[in-house]
Amino acid sequence: MKKKSSKLAKLERNRFSVFYDDLGVCCNCGSTYEMTKHEIFEGKNRQNSMKYGFVLPLCLRCHRNLQEDTEFNKKWKNKAIDYFEENIGTADDFRKIFRTYRT
Repeated sequence: MKKKSSKLAKLERNRFSVFYDDLGVCCNCGSTYEMTKHEIFEGKNRQNSMKYGFVLPLCLRCHRNLQEDTEFNKKWKNKAIDYFEENIGTADDFRKIFRTYRT
């Protein structure tokens, strides 16, 4: 198993959400049990999600149920893009950073 860099470990420790103030309450069901943080953009964009606060608080049960849910993911990716364009930069800036756009 590859060891995490100290930069990645710090990013993970300091995750925040531009959508939710309380990362200890599931944004789907309201549970506070077995919480996890779900990055809206996965894979190579996971670190960008953490950097820009595109993180959702989910309990493990909801995370398992929603992680592969196409509609859930599409909704939150589009919300993140809207947030980026309203508060951070342009659509072109988003494309350059995330190498993706609306689906």
